Amino acid sequence: MAATIKSIHIENFRSIRSVDADLTQLSIFVGRNDCGKSNILRSLNLFFNGETNPGVEFDFAEDYNFFAPVRVRKAKEVVVRVEIALPESYHGTNGQVIIWTKRWREDGLWSDEYDYYGQRITENKRGQEIREDVNIPEKSNVHALLRKIEFEYVPAIKDSNYFNDLRGRIYGIISEVATRTFHESSTAFEQSIGDHLNELTASISTSLGFDTRLALPRDLSHIFERLDFLSGEKSVSLNNRGDGIKARHIPLILRFMAEKKAALQRRGGAPISSIWAYEEPENNLEIGSAVQLADELHELSKAATAQILLTTHSPAFYDLGQRESDIVLHFVTRTTDTDGSVTKTDAKGIDESLGTLAMLAPRISEMVAQVRQQEAAKVAAAAMAEESCARIFVEGESDRLVLERALGLFFPSAVGHVRFETKREGAGHTYVIDMLIGWRSQHKHHTERPKAIGIVDGDAEREKKEFNRLPDNVRSAKCLVYPVPINLRAARAAHFGVHATLEALYPQTVWTEAGRRKKLVAREPGKVCHPDLINRIILGETSFEAELDPTWAYLVKSDFATEHKIPTATRLCQQTDDQCRTTFESFEPVLKEALDFLGVKIDVKV
Repeated sequence: MAATIKSIHIENFRSIRSVDADLTQLSIFVGRNDCGKSNILRSLNLFFNGETNPGVEFDFAEDYNFFAPVRVRKAKEVVVRVEIALPESYHGTNGQVIIWTKRWREDGLWSDEYDYYGQRITENKRGQEIREDVNIPEKSNVHALLRKIEFEYVPAIKDSNYFNDLRGRIYGIISEVATRTFHESSTAFEQSIGDHLNELTASISTSLGFDTRLALPRDLSHIFERLDFLSGEKSVSLNNRGDGIKARHIPLILRFMAEKKAALQRRGGAPISSIWAYEEPENNLEIGSAVQLADELHELSKAATAQILLTTHSPAFYDLGQRESDIVLHFVTRTTDTDGSVTKTDAKGIDESLGTLAMLAPRISEMVAQVRQQEAAKVAAAAMAEESCARIFVEGESDRLVLERALGLFFPSAVGHVRFETKREGAGHTYVIDMLIGWRSQHKHHTERPKAIGIVDGDAEREKKEFNRLPDNVRSAKCLVYPVPINLRAARAAHFGVHATLEALYPQTVWTEAGRRKKLVAREPGKVCHPDLINRIILGETSFEAELDPTWAYLVKSDFATEHKIPTATRLCQQTDDQCRTTFESFEPVLKEALDFLGVKIDVKV
């Protein structure tokens, strides 16, 4: 169990006059440009690493808040105080938290490097928190714990220098974790070079009078800075990949280093505590990749790989902070330079830009959820495609049950060559389209793989046309809509807004039996009647019932209750083969169209 920052207090640093913020395993700071949110991370980088930006030393003249109030007989100073939550095994001697303060004045760090004390936290009878200061014993193991806090600052601009440094640091990890095997490998490499250059080294030795040999430098970090990651069938260098792909490597490399360092911990020794300060992780990422990265960082924080503090403008991270209770979301604003940067944990009463963001929160959540579903569909579709079996995606479990049974009845030779896919809950036409998009995405790179079909209800006619409109789409995947049976066609001709569904293709006898069993629910006339008809009904010129024809009235008046759709489909599928052929005969044409597109051979009826 590692130490984590529980809260921070900052005074007079850059745009900050005074800021207090509680932190969790994943803390997100959101705000408009130049509001000062990055200065919160930089103050912590100063605290732990002695620099503001990576490689930039503290400069009091530049980093002291220009608008800080003048204090009589008190020196100007920057203050950063962190409250660090300790692992439970440290509580007995040191308290639950450490209060650690550092101060900088014009001549540099003014306070002691390790100016801290413990606090023991209890509650009184009223449930109020009571804190008692604890002097840390000289031999306490908390000193080693605090020295092993590793604060990693990831800048907003992740250029080649940052990646070179990151890759170079991998050397240090490898050399610590695998000292013996790494030394043996490097010695063998040196020997191989020596064998090829023996003539040269022998000549030098003869001329100069002493033995000469070639050897690798003792510090290989600069060599590791040129370490490359090759990916894809063509082994493309990471250096030639886009900035977004490079950015996705960062948390994976940081995780590798954190886990390898944790493996070096000696039994009974203080653990290494990793804290990542991540500035605008969404830079160079489109929204789908940003959502993936947000979820990835959340999982890393929950796994305690590192405590993660990040700044962002992205809806992906904003939504994550709003949605997950274990994340703290801070809004950072700066109304005037004199007031400086301030933080709040709610969006009420903040400036216009964040007020708009908060106002759009429901839409943002909906958009991010759609992206997350699409990304999940890509992964699922890719996994399915590798199985080299054509797929038919449908809106729900009842569709899967019926179409699977109908396939076995009408096209038995196709069984085993195609699979039906859906989600038992929450599928719908959005799921089908997302899976087709995912299938198309992977098929572009693997054109030899099978195709896919989606079958949706009639209310998704527009989405079907939109997907099929692009020629590249239907080379690998295609969307179909359930055919409109004759009686439903008549109802639609009478301007009733009822669409083709799985249940609409059941015979009328199935609907009659469902009505008797109370499996149906009444439709609202306002949702199925044309506006002109509604006006006529309101004026008393006609009635809803009067406009219905007995041959199709059941489709307009009622629908299957959601909770009865799967049980009904299950019951129908349990009929004899002959009965099922009659019940499901309306599904034969759409299945044949699907199989023709998929290229699945079927028996020809004689």
